[in-house]
Amino acid sequence: MGIVTISRQVGSYGDEIAALAAQKLGYAHIDREHVHKLAQTCDDQFRQACQAYEAETKPHGFFERLAFSNPSHAALFASLNYELAQKGDVVMVGRGAQVVLSHLPGVLKVRVVAPSEVRVERVARRMSLSLEDAQEFVRKFDHERRALLEAVFEYDLFDWKNFDLVINTAALETEDAADMIVLAAQRLAPRYDQAKMSAVLGGLAFAKKVESAVKKQVETLYSQDIVVTADDQGVVVLRGLVADPRSKALAGEAAAKVEGVTRVVNNLTTTQYSV
Repeated sequence: MGIVTISRQVGSYGDEIAALAAQKLGYAHIDREHVHKLAQTCDDQFRQACQAYEAETKPHGFFERLAFSNPSHAALFASLNYELAQKGDVVMVGRGAQVVLSHLPGVLKVRVVAPSEVRVERVARRMSLSLEDAQEFVRKFDHERRALLEAVFEYDLFDWKNFDLVINTAALETEDAADMIVLAAQRLAPRYDQAKMSAVLGGLAFAKKVESAVKKQVETLYSQDIVVTADDQGVVVLRGLVADPRSKALAGEAAAKVEGVTRVVNNLTTTQYSV
């Protein structure tokens, strides 16, 4: 069961490398279209958010809106990533997959980079921009992406221990880079039990789906997020901090309504200002 996540700098040829690596491995190439297709099975609000992303032309937009403005959507987005990864034999490109799956052993985490001047030249050619405009585009894209991941997930794109393989494409052909990923994936995949990985991912997808339902009904507090865990019998545990006993009760009720939940253990605590 092979799972590869690929994070890439703009202008690094990461998208082309990901598609080619997936083809060589015989894996499914999971890009934004796959996530959006799966999102069509979700609630109307989330589906509309994904549809808005289709028209997004800025280097930032959809993922930021999910992360900052709607915790329920962010949890559901994580659930979709776990669900896609559970299928196995996938190459998942960007859109937060590297963050969502970063803590899981058996996932090959790849970062594709290139020197700034190289990326600027590539962006200028591809987008028919002047070098000055391309430089500003790349600078802004890099800054906003890094700031977002650090602020929301405490995830540093420049902390190389977050990746198993970092590929600099300054002097590498796209096929050379793809071959490096293929070799690493083929070596890593057999070391992990496929059934166990699938079960873990399924449990995480289910827990995040419940977490999304809870956060849709209850406001989360900055000081301590609501976190949901689940076992393979459908028992879910709610942990975290909410404003008052009423919010705690609402959270439990929301979790209990999710299909597949057999029992809710509500370990949420309330603030000292509750009455």
